[in-house]
Amino acid sequence: MGHIGVARDLKAVLNHRGSKLEMCLPKVDDFKVNNTDFSVSVEVEDSELCPRYSGVSISGVKISESPVWLQNRLKSIGLDPINNVVDVTNYVLHETGQPLHAFDVDKISGNKVIVRKAKNKMKFTTLDDVERELFSEDLMICNEKEAMCLAGVFGGLDSGVSNNTDTIFLESAYFNPVSIRKTAKRHGLSTDSSFRFERGCDPNNTIYALKR
Repeated sequence: MGHIGVARDLKAVLNHRGSKLEMCLPKVDDFKVNNTDFSVSVEVEDSELCPRYSGVSISGVKISESPVWLQNRLKSIGLDPINNVVDVTNYVLHETGQPLHAFDVDKISGNKVIVRKAKNKMKFTTLDDVERELFSEDLMICNEKEAMCLAGVFGGLDSGVSNNTDTIFLESAYFNPVSIRKTAKRHGLSTDSSFRFERGCDPNNTIYALKR
């Protein structure tokens, strides 16, 4: 589900044939927390559907076009560049196989992220500007007032990154594959994120992807 996964498979095959190759993963040692002045708290109400949820807030963000090298790498695998934040999450997704999602912190009411099931028949408008009727088995990423994202499948129209965003909360989670598959099928959605979550991501990879 990602370039590193392909490299891992190649290493296994070639070493089985007698090679002595080692995996060389991109280093993330330079990642460090500058301060904890601004925090977004996380509450997971359903740990069966979301066994692991990781996140980091990043301030001082300026939304702009990505550098040319990043745009070209995305284009080479058939993706259209959008902006620097969305592009880098897509880059890490296709590199590591771990989906990421960026929220505008100003739109996280109460500075609190809550992972919980939807209320049956509640309405939610996704990024494609379509209002959808949810089911009680759909897992949602919410703030204190409203839903922000159909977990692991599709973001909400009102919580994503815009040109005015200056602080983001970056999500990296592991969701139950069966739950994601059923939600995606119910709503007729198939995204790069759901495609991977449905097949089972590595729960031990969430922090590495965030640091990357």
